[in-house]
Amino acid sequence: MPLSAHTATGQSIEGIITSIIGEDIFIFKPGTPVNIEPEKLIKVSDGRDSVLAKVIESTKAGIRLSIETQAKPPDERREDVRINDKIFYKATLLGHVHESEDLISSAMTRIHSEKLIINSFIKGRYGMTGSDDAPYSHDAQTNQEVWELNRKLDLLIYMFLTDEFKNLIRSTPKEVNISAAGIRFISQTPLDVMDIIELHMALPMSPLLYIRVVSEVIRVKTLAVEGREQHSIVARFLHMDPETKEDIVHYIFKRQRELLRRRLEFER
Repeated sequence: MPLSAHTATGQSIEGIITSIIGEDIFIFKPGTPVNIEPEKLIKVSDGRDSVLAKVIESTKAGIRLSIETQAKPPDERREDVRINDKIFYKATLLGHVHESEDLISSAMTRIHSEKLIINSFIKGRYGMTGSDDAPYSHDAQTNQEVWELNRKLDLLIYMFLTDEFKNLIRSTPKEVNISAAGIRFISQTPLDVMDIIELHMALPMSPLLYIRVVSEVIRVKTLAVEGREQHSIVARFLHMDPETKEDIVHYIFKRQRELLRRRLEFER
């Protein structure tokens, strides 16, 4: 199977796949000798679909590669839990991976700065004197109510402060597959493996859960839908803070319970 491999610095290598081992390991034999260090990430493409792969080792038979998966590390089971849903989202291209250090740093600084403003607003007006955190109780119902109150305050501030959020919720919800590690979505605009994007998402909670996260595209598949070319994009979340990850996990499990309850009611 003829393919091309592309490094983060833009080097292009033509070659073929000589063997496939299991579900995610394969041997890529370059047409000309090339040395790529283990653990390096490269894009492998047949000219239409692309996937991110990690170099395991270079041998005489070729380069042994492992397809990068969305959940990382694999033993974090909560990150593997996925759900199909319709959400408000917008993906903005920031740049390519070879610029990632500056791109990610700039985007994370912008996102963190906005979060600081929101947190200072909430704690400044509603926080308890001498306490940096929301009150915690072992009572599950109380914890749920505190979480929902914080999200409502976040939502009100975003509605008041950001045009991006207003434009997002005026759009149409679109289908995604999402976990705490990453997301799969359909894009009308072509993206490339190793592209760095910023995702704005409003998750269907009560209240809406607004999240911004920097992500790296790890898989692209070109689709033909009703005669139009679209692109299935798989991206993994980068440098997500623990609070945001917990929010997404909370959303996934709550939506799973809602969908299960709805299905049981339908079957009665």
